[in-house]
Amino acid sequence: SGAALLAQSLSFVREVAGAFRALAGRPLDGARILDYGCGWGRLIRLMYKFSSPDRIWGCDAWESSLALCGRYRVRAHLAPCDEVPTGAPFPGVTFELVYAFSVLTHLSERTAKAVMGALRRSVARDGLCAVTVRPVEYWDYHPQQQNAVDVARMKRDHARSGFAFTPHNRPPVGGEVTYGDASISLDYIARNWTEWSVAGDRACAADPLQRIVFLRPA
Repeated sequence: SGAALLAQSLSFVREVAGAFRALAGRPLDGARILDYGCGWGRLIRLMYKFSSPDRIWGCDAWESSLALCGRYRVRAHLAPCDEVPTGAPFPGVTFELVYAFSVLTHLSERTAKAVMGALRRSVARDGLCAVTVRPVEYWDYHPQQQNAVDVARMKRDHARSGFAFTPHNRPPVGGEVTYGDASISLDYIARNWTEWSVAGDRACAADPLQRIVFLRPA
């Protein structure tokens, strides 16, 4: 909460709305929208400017986040999703816009690929996906007091493959810790997320350590 996070949230929503108009060729107004990793609903609330709550869906792997959405009366279709999804979070529903803000910035490589598969199954053929990723420069600013990271190693991993990940101290899921901190390059996305094509990218104005990547179904 607070003014800084509100500014970041507004910046992201404005960027996404503008990109949707430019890349999808129509305004966002009235679109079916999926917020993947919705947290306590701060972006969903801002999306009311464009669509009514009955055309907005949100999911999160943390039940505590969805409990906060319920407590504070966030209006949308809300449901839990698996930490490592195997299918669409809302089977049978497709969306003109799907987005994941500051989700892939925290996921292991296997989990990130699973999430992008779930989003691909959710997006309409003429829809748009917006995700944020961290550039390699993130590692120079990683808060070491949060969890100690070998910065040099993360930079080497990113330079070698385009993907660097360090886990947090959390229980493993399916044999690995799925949550931590990650950086992902555009080249990695183009080479590995083959169900998508990169439609554009831009800096996140309110957070220089995140980049917004816009994707179309391939």
